[in-house]
Amino acid sequence: MSVATIWRCWLALMLLLAATTTSAFLPLGSFNLPISLAIAVAKALIVLLFFMELRASRALTRAFAAAGFFWLLIMIVLTGADYWHRTDVRAPLDQISR
Repeated sequence: MSVATIWRCWLALMLLLAATTTSAFLPLGSFNLPISLAIAVAKALIVLLFFMELRASRALTRAFAAAGFFWLLIMIVLTGADYWHRTDVRAPLDQISR
C-alpha cells in the first residue's frame, strides 16, 4: 500500500469522524440512527478494504472475513430479538406460590 493511499484513507476516516460528531449534535429525529450506522459502515469498509488489505487478498480470505461479519450480524439479530421480546411486567412478591 502506498503512502498516498494511507493518507487518503486517513483523510476519509477523519472526515467521517467529523460527520459522526456533527450528526450527534444535530436534531435529526428518527434519521439519526440510520445516518450514524451508514457512517460507521463506511468507516468499517475503509478499514477492511485498505488497512486489512481485503481488496487485494485471495477469495478465501475475503470469504472468511464475510463469514465473520455474517456471524456478527447473527449475534446482533439474536440480541435484538431478546431485547424486543422482553416485557417490563414483573411478578409481585406477594403472589409467589408458597
